Order: sequence, then structure tokens, then C-alpha cells
Amino acid sequence: MQVNAHPRVRFSLRYKIIAILFGAMLVVLALGGTLFYSVARQQMLKSADKQAQLLAQQIELEVESSEAGQAYIDNLLGNELRIASIAIEKQLPPHWRDVTNEQLRQLSAELGVSGITLLAPTADDIVGVRSSDPREIGLSTRGMGKWYIAFRDLLAGRPQASTYGTAEKNYWSGPFANAASDPSKVDKWGYYYDGTTDYIIDPFYVQTSIPGYEQVVSVNSTIRHVLATEPDILSIAVLNKTFAEKPIRYSYKGVSWIDVANQPVMYGAYRYADHDLDVKLKDRALSTGHMQTALDRVGGTTVMKAFIPESEQGSQYVVEIVMNYRLITAQLAGLLHDMAILGGALLVLTAVLSFVGAELITRPLRRITEAVDEIADRNFATHVDVARSDEIGVLAAHVNEMSEKLVEYLRELTRRERGRGVDYLVMATQALVHELGTPLAAIRQMSELLPRLEPNLGQKAREILERMRSASEYANRIARDFTAFLRNGMLTVRRRDVVRLVSDAVGLCSSMAQSRHVKLSFRNETGQRHVYLEVDEDKLFGAIVNLVRNAIDAIPDDRARREVAVTVRIEEEELHIDVIDTGVGIPRERWDQIFVPYSSTKKSGLGLGLTFCGLIAIAHGGTVGVVQSSPQGTHIRMRLPLKHEPIQVDA
Repeated sequence: MQVNAHPRVRFSLRYKIIAILFGAMLVVLALGGTLFYSVARQQMLKSADKQAQLLAQQIELEVESSEAGQAYIDNLLGNELRIASIAIEKQLPPHWRDVTNEQLRQLSAELGVSGITLLAPTADDIVGVRSSDPREIGLSTRGMGKWYIAFRDLLAGRPQASTYGTAEKNYWSGPFANAASDPSKVDKWGYYYDGTTDYIIDPFYVQTSIPGYEQVVSVNSTIRHVLATEPDILSIAVLNKTFAEKPIRYSYKGVSWIDVANQPVMYGAYRYADHDLDVKLKDRALSTGHMQTALDRVGGTTVMKAFIPESEQGSQYVVEIVMNYRLITAQLAGLLHDMAILGGALLVLTAVLSFVGAELITRPLRRITEAVDEIADRNFATHVDVARSDEIGVLAAHVNEMSEKLVEYLRELTRRERGRGVDYLVMATQALVHELGTPLAAIRQMSELLPRLEPNLGQKAREILERMRSASEYANRIARDFTAFLRNGMLTVRRRDVVRLVSDAVGLCSSMAQSRHVKLSFRNETGQRHVYLEVDEDKLFGAIVNLVRNAIDAIPDDRARREVAVTVRIEEEELHIDVIDTGVGIPRERWDQIFVPYSSTKKSGLGLGLTFCGLIAIAHGGTVGVVQSSPQGTHIRMRLPLKHEPIQVDA
């Protein structure tokens, strides 16, 4: 076997110390010429950042005020449309075919709404059948997404089922949106249906017909005012969180549009575009929740771009502010006083660099020491992450190599112990089955022979003999199946509800738990009533019963808290069956040994129960093992894949 060569020292630790000190001296000398520019520029950027943040806060307040106004108008109009719907229903016949478009136009004028449309369900759609607006007649709603779902819920008498828009009894109203019949309009609709008509009543307002609406939505006017009074602010735009993503487009009769709620630029104008940079900064601002800035050159002008995420929600939009770079250079004169403290800062920096150099040396040594302590505490899988090519790196590599070899040795030792135990178990079981075969065959023969010798046996005696014969055949079959499972892990699998199976196993153990005064509970945390898997029902049932009984037995009689909890849950592609007790616990070094044959700690136990549990779990493509154990209790988990082919266990 080829062994990897140990890393060699390429750069001595002693030379590294010299290099660090020499580098510190060079840094001190170099900083004398460059620190002024760096500090000055940083101060300018901070000042610009602060100005951008203040401006973004002003824009955010305007957006909040606008949204509050929109919400107020939205709720107000929704209530008005509901009242109008009820009034319309009282003045129209129950069948849409008896209604005329002229009636709807007259009702619109009388009730003060922009228009009225009647929607009726068809075999696979909900369409406009009558309307005061001819463009609404024949309008299909099937492609309207959440709106179409809300219409179906309304017709089903459960408008509250929709999580989009607002709903009341017999009524649903969506937000302001572009009209499908005329995407240039932004309308507010209400939909009423109480089952007394064969249509949905749909009164609506056109946004431009709402007095004072533009005054409420004042964000754009604020942006125009800032641009007019601040010449160094070149552009302000409020970018939707979906900016640069492919927006949802709607189409009807050849006309395509983006709904008002999905517009990439919510307010302002998007200028000085550098698409890749702008998208990157916008996404970073949303993910971090902090302002992101960058210098860019667009159209021959050097600009500073600031992207400030919404401070309240943090994920709805980003305010982009583009400033002329001369705003920063104009502040340079105010930072000249920083040069007065430059000399003292250089001296302090030398001390700091020396400290950093020492820390660079001692930090990895501390990590190695901690790793060695972990290994001493039997945590043999500990790994040291030290990416160095000096003596410290070589030492870390040796520690990792030692840890890996220890883990591999322990695994091999465990495999050997389990293998020897299972081999012996197979031989002993085969011998036992062979010895049992003779008396079982004799019982079967005598049960068949006795009726011939004694033909006058009573009916009861014949029934007993028949039961003896059936029992002997069953015993023979069980012995054969058991031997076959030990030899090749063969299973008899069928599609079964594992949740029900585990529940039944817990129920079987309930009497034992009661006799031991143990509180036994079962919880299904899969989120499903049934979880069907291809399993050998009898063997898996027996394995779970064995785990639960072991958990009950692990609780001593003098333990105050006496509980065993069995939980079934789904994590990723596995079904987890957890058995948690409040027993005495299992020492860490015996976590693997308890699944080795004949390793029982019980006075009357053979140490085979958990061995069978392990074999049965493996035969189903899963595993069983200790998750955690302490003097306060033990947590054992059986993992079964949700999708697998049952395998044969190489016993």
C-alpha cells in the first residue's frame, strides 16, 4: 500500500518571525506616504455614505407614507365596492342572460363606480359575460394566476381561503393592478357572490378617477425635488427586490404587460446603468441588510453608487443613489488635520504588527493542542484545519494522520468483533434448528399416526392433534425463515404503513411499561397520517419492539423520572424512528459494542436483541445506532431510507 509522504518544512518558523518583523518595518515606512490618501479617501466615503443614508431614509419615509396612503385607499375602496356589489345584486335579475350592458352602465353612474362587469363560470374558465365596458365582455380569467384561484374560492363559498388580497363574507377584493382589458389602466376591483345569482358581481374603480390619489403617492415628486435642489445627486431610483429578474408578464389578445406590483423600478428613474455591477450590489445589500457602495464610470462620468436596503422589512426594495464623485473630492480639504497624528499612529502600528505576528504563530499551536486534547478524550475523529507549510503545518498534518489511523483502526476492530459474533450466531442457530428438527418431526408424525391407531378419538382430541400438527409446521417454518435471514438476510417485503407499524409496536409494549410504572408515549412528527415503505412487517415490528423494551428495561426502579418517548419524523430522504429513555445511559466506549452479539449487560440477556435490530435495519437499507447517551438517558435512532430496494445482509 502506498503511504503519502509527510509534508516537509519549506519555510522555517524562525525565518517567518524575521520576515514578520522586517515586513512591519517596511509597512511603517510605506504607510508614511500612503496613509494620508487612504485615510482621507475613507473619510470622504464615510461622509458620502452618511449623506446617502440620510437621503435613503427620507425616501423610505415617503415610500412608507405612500404605501400607508395606498393601503388606506385600498381598504376604503374595497369597502365601497362591497357596498356597491350588494346594491347591484338587489337591482339585477339572478341570471346573467337577463341582464343588459346598458343596465350595468346606468347602475355604474348611479352608484358612482367606474364600471361593472359580471363574471360567469364555464366548464374550464370564468369569463366576463356582461359589462359596462365592452372590452371586458368575453374576458378570460383562467390565466390570471392568484386572481383565478380567488374567483374559484369565491364561487365555492370560501373567499377566506385565498391568501392574496382581502376577503369578507361572500366578497373578495384584489390589490390595485393593471386591467387585462386595457393594461394602460390601473384599477381596483371588488367581487361579490352569495349563491343567489349565477354570476359574480364585479364593480371597479379606475385609478385616475380617484380624487387626490396622485397626491397620496408622492414619492416621485419628492425624488424630483431632491434632484432639483442637490446638483451632486445625479439619480435616485427605488428598485424592486425582483429587479433584474425576469418579471411576470401577462398577456391578453396579443397585448403583453407587467403588472404594477411587479415593476422593476418602483419609483424614480434608473439612470447611469451598469447592469452587472448594479445587480450584484443590489443583491448584496438585500442579503446583508447593509448599504453597499462602489465607484463606477458611466458615460464618461465617474460616479459613486450607493444601494441602501429598506431598513424596516429589509427585503422589499433597495434605494439606489448615484452621486457625482466630485462630492467626495470636495471634502479632501477637511481631512488635512489627520496628518498631525500620523507620526503617533505609525509607532502604534509597529507594536500592533508585532502582536499580530506573535498571534499568527501561537494561534495554530493552540488549535493543535485543543485537537490533541480531544483525541485524548476519545474523540478520535478530530481534525485540525491548519493550512501552513512550516513546522506547525507538518505537526498539524501528523496529528490529522494519527486521528485518521485511529478511527480506521477502531472501525476495523468493530467490524471484526461484529463479524465473529454473527458467524458464531449463525453456526449456533443452525445447530439448534437441526436439533429441533427431530422432535418437531416426531411431534408431526405422532399427531398424524395417533388418529389411525385410535380411530374412536373424540372431536376435541382431534382438534388438539390438528393444532399440534399446525404448531409443529409453524415452528419448522419459523426456524427455516430465521436461519435463512441469518444466512443471507432475506426479507419478505410488502408495502406497509410504517407509522402504523411503529404505533402498534409501542402499543404492544404498553403493558410492560405500565407494569414498570414507565410513561410510554408515541408522536408522529412526519406531517403525514401514513408513510408507506416496502418492509418486512414482522421483522421490522420485532426490531422496534426490541428497541422499546430495551429502553424500558434501561430505567432502574429508583429513577424518579420514568419516561420512554418514541418519535417518527422525516428528515431529507430518511424516516427516523427515535427511542429516547430516561435510563442510566451507555458509556461512550460501548456505543458500538451493544450491537455486537453476546455483549448484553443484562444478567439474563444473551446480547442478541440489538444485534438483530442492526441486521434488520441494514437489510432494509438503513442503520441503527446511539445518537446521544448520558447518565440521564439514551437516544437511539433507526434510519430507514424513504426510497430503497431491500438488500441482503452478509452475515
